[in-house]
Amino acid sequence: MDSPLDFTSTVHYIELIRLLKPALHWTQASYQPNPPETLPVKVHDFLKISLGLTDDLAKLAWEILRETAWSHDSSPVEELAARTKHISSFLQHGLSRGIGIYSLEPPTRTCFDAECAQKLHADPTSVRNRELGEPVTVKVTVYTKEFGSVPGFSTSRYCRHCRTRYYPNYFVHTKATIRTYYKEDLEFLQVSGHFYVDIDLCELFSLMMVTSWTSATNCARTYNDGLSNQIVGSSLPTTWPYTFEIDVEDVWNSFFLYNLILDHNARGRALELSHTASSQSERLRPALHERNARMAGPGQDAWNHVCDLCCWFYAQDDVEYTVRSTVTDGIEIGRPCCAVHDCLEPLPTVKHRYCDLHRHFNRQCVITDCKHDSDDGFRTCSIPDHRALESYHYLQGKAMFQLKRRLERLHVSQTHDSLSAGSNAAPRARMTNEIDGILLPDLVVAEAGTDGDLEGLGADEDEDVEIDANGICDGKPETGNKSVRARFGRRRTHNEELCVASCGVILGRATFYGSEAPNGVREFWMKLFPTKRSLPQVLWHDNNCRVVAMLRNDPDPHLSTYFDSCALPVDVFHFKCKHKESDIECGRNCNPYLWPELRTEDGKWRFNSSAAEQANAWFGGFQSMVREMQVERYDFFLDEMIRRRNHRRMRGSDISGSGRGSNGADISESPVAQWH
Repeated sequence: MDSPLDFTSTVHYIELIRLLKPALHWTQASYQPNPPETLPVKVHDFLKISLGLTDDLAKLAWEILRETAWSHDSSPVEELAARTKHISSFLQHGLSRGIGIYSLEPPTRTCFDAECAQKLHADPTSVRNRELGEPVTVKVTVYTKEFGSVPGFSTSRYCRHCRTRYYPNYFVHTKATIRTYYKEDLEFLQVSGHFYVDIDLCELFSLMMVTSWTSATNCARTYNDGLSNQIVGSSLPTTWPYTFEIDVEDVWNSFFLYNLILDHNARGRALELSHTASSQSERLRPALHERNARMAGPGQDAWNHVCDLCCWFYAQDDVEYTVRSTVTDGIEIGRPCCAVHDCLEPLPTVKHRYCDLHRHFNRQCVITDCKHDSDDGFRTCSIPDHRALESYHYLQGKAMFQLKRRLERLHVSQTHDSLSAGSNAAPRARMTNEIDGILLPDLVVAEAGTDGDLEGLGADEDEDVEIDANGICDGKPETGNKSVRARFGRRRTHNEELCVASCGVILGRATFYGSEAPNGVREFWMKLFPTKRSLPQVLWHDNNCRVVAMLRNDPDPHLSTYFDSCALPVDVFHFKCKHKESDIECGRNCNPYLWPELRTEDGKWRFNSSAAEQANAWFGGFQSMVREMQVERYDFFLDEMIRRRNHRRMRGSDISGSGRGSNGADISESPVAQWH
């Protein structure tokens, strides 16, 4: 039978039905393949008003066109084109009827639990999965890549037999405390109660971060100002209960949740998170911690990467040997940590100065050599010289030159907020006596109970600075070491240590707390390469002369001989420019010229010994993004940035195809070079 509509209306009608098809499926049992006999009233009315049809004509159109519209599932390209064409109809005529351009449903129409299957009346030996029912629909805001933010609906369904409710992203038992995420078929992620983010947008945010150091603040601003659709924006309802602007917390939640799901899917596991957590941040915390524990040491995908740029394969007496070259170096980024030197315990929040184990030190005077308790309302004890330094500290904090100096001390190469003109937040006001100017007690509790800002430089009164009567101490005073010093603010970790293959692929990372000491470097290497067989043949480091001296003096034979099969040269640049020629031990043990295998036949250096410094130039761009992160977010973010950068480099023309094992081949069975 011919269509009762003209050609254009027929095409539009079929396109709309195909967009509504997932919702229409829920009007009948999952095992019924044919279209329903009649449309729900709200769908019928939506089609009628959107296409300008009479009631009878709309009913006739469904009767005649339903088989044609139902018989074909649109491709992703066709679906996107149809959404683009008809989004105004959904916004103007669908929302009032509970129909959104995106109506999110569980990816399954039946319960996963085999115990819930029902026996067929016609054949008791056969069973059919139990249908989900009891829908609950709520209004949500959906952040899409194509249209910007749009209003939508989210529906959950229930299996009464096992008392499990299925949501668009996960399912959870009524009495359970754990939500289990689906392994596939996720198009939008619920980042908080009534907000969903397109997974393509999650990927875009991750890509912006790894390729251009774009902070979550700038991701949110770029999305709100640059990716929003002006045509769609003019049609958005003004009375929608949830904002159409994505905020920084939503960006971070989408980043962490999306990459956690990718990580679990890659390992064939379903992500499980707390359903009763007080916030999304608390919900993600255990999963982030678990992933971080796996990434420590040889946890990176590219940990055992080899290619012709970082390995030299040569044959001798019909045996092929391997020389694998890595470079280790540190970079100061820093996150808040316990003020007790080398304490590894996490802070309750990033605003605290001490971990729970050392929180009693909060009462101690901040003068570095003083053991007295501070007076109520002060950071110092009652000793006049000590109190005078506290007064001086807050007076200095008010001066613009002091604030500027604090920023300079951070050496920040990227800002978390591209539109910020700098911090206008002066140190918290402190009152002084009007007569003699003496500092009065501070009645405000110093430590906040939450993590507060998600990004930022931390360049405020809580910055870790050490001062004396002359101001900030950058080193030893000219008059000696006897001046009274005070340490205000939060301590930060010392540096991030990277071990980088000479091709530029980052093999591992570790946080150093107190210093970049030789023993810390040794522990990092031993954790990264947990067996002697896994060690690379070359471990470049700019301070290897001290590492070698420590190894030779260690009474433990296991520790002193662990690196006997490795060359431990100082990288070429530092050996020529930073190490004294008079340092005989360095020249005797760490001169890269000692190993002819490190040079080609024409006398050039075989490996890039500056790979770590070059990687650090990229890595340092994340400083302003991570300085105010809690430890589990800090570690996860940096490890994920490294993982993504490695994958991009291994796909790039400079590495892919340049040698064997460029995707992480195991070379443990290959003989290693015998050093001359």
